[in-house]
Amino acid sequence: MLPLHLIKQLNEANIPFEKVEKMLSLGKIMKVKNLTKLVEHNKVCDKIYVVLQGGFVSRFIDKELEIEKTINFFFRDFHPFMTCVDSFFSGTKTQCELRAISNAEVIEFKKQDIEATIFQDLQLFRVYHTQVTTALQEINDFEMKIIAYSSERLYHYLITECPIVIQKVPAKYIAEFMGISSEWLSKLKHRI
Repeated sequence: MLPLHLIKQLNEANIPFEKVEKMLSLGKIMKVKNLTKLVEHNKVCDKIYVVLQGGFVSRFIDKELEIEKTINFFFRDFHPFMTCVDSFFSGTKTQCELRAISNAEVIEFKKQDIEATIFQDLQLFRVYHTQVTTALQEINDFEMKIIAYSSERLYHYLITECPIVIQKVPAKYIAEFMGISSEWLSKLKHRI
């Protein structure tokens, strides 16, 4: 089943059922096991995924500087569209990975299939453009919070605005996202 906000958006755009079916037919449903890397670091990512079940983290990796940092979270009803943005739009190798944090199910869409379809249909192009713009805004919003918020304020933001992250993401990835150790996260949880 598609995320509710996507179904709502398709209805609001008056996209005929046959066009929705056509777009969905381009996708491939995949089952993904916990801890599987859907996209690996240093590979070209030319796919977009829609999360149907389970969860994922996006992690930035720089082997030279020995940095591995969680930068985003993806669930069916929280950032359901995922890709490695640095690679998807440029065609270069990504500095990120997409990793399952539970058993999951996604729809995989190839960039070339999406583009061939949306460039022939203005309605579908508009829906695609809206989804991409929204996803990029969400990514930017998260990045600004990582940069600007103190760890206490960031954790409070996650609790109040993103409870699914606190409920479903292992503490290791939340601590990475916040830029603190797991021990410091544990102390922060007790304090708040």
